[in-house]
Amino acid sequence: MIGDVCIRTADGADMGALFSPASAGPAPGIVVLHEIFGRTDFLRTRLDLFNARGYAAMAPDLYHRISPGAAFDYSGEDWTRAFAVRNRLDDDLAVDDVGASIAALRGRPECNGKIVVVGYCLGGLLAYLSAARNKAEANVCVHGVRLEQRLDVAKAINGPLQIHFAGRDKWAPPEIVGRIKAALPEGGGIEYVDHPGADHGFTREGQPVFDPIATAQAHTAMFEFIHRTLS
Repeated sequence: MIGDVCIRTADGADMGALFSPASAGPAPGIVVLHEIFGRTDFLRTRLDLFNARGYAAMAPDLYHRISPGAAFDYSGEDWTRAFAVRNRLDDDLAVDDVGASIAALRGRPECNGKIVVVGYCLGGLLAYLSAARNKAEANVCVHGVRLEQRLDVAKAINGPLQIHFAGRDKWAPPEIVGRIKAALPEGGGIEYVDHPGADHGFTREGQPVFDPIATAQAHTAMFEFIHRTLS
């Protein structure tokens, strides 16, 4: 069952988060970082996904300083509102919030102390940044955006980090993917998973961009990576 919890951040703010334990525990924990669209139904399905695989899951409200609890639709005026809120987000402060979430989940009795950070879209960028600054056992970035704007941290990442790219993603076209891979070569705990025919947001069930084949491949690669890393 998904419930609400509160996390105290490094600067003393109270940040809301969704939390759901595994059916049996203590279990490894997944910190799930939301898309630009905030606390959507999709985010809740990610917690269900990780619970079903035997993980406790926590999803911090990364917009808590700007628009607490915000959840935007994927079209119309909500699309514009989502970008407006995202553009007000201080990414470095958000990475500190990810660190607070890692500590909070690690300290819960339902968690065995091992943590993986998994982020989607905006959350993918923050998972990448978190891999350079925070202490988690593994990090996964799924169709992340704006990574090319933060290649300054690439040398600080020494893995484990898995990054999924969608071949038809206009937010991360091939030339940008090439720059990222050149700055952060594969190996030493860095892995790339390419989904050539998929579009941005391809894991969103019920949306036009949903690609069931690419999603299944992404989940297989992600859970194998997580299991291997934690083992």
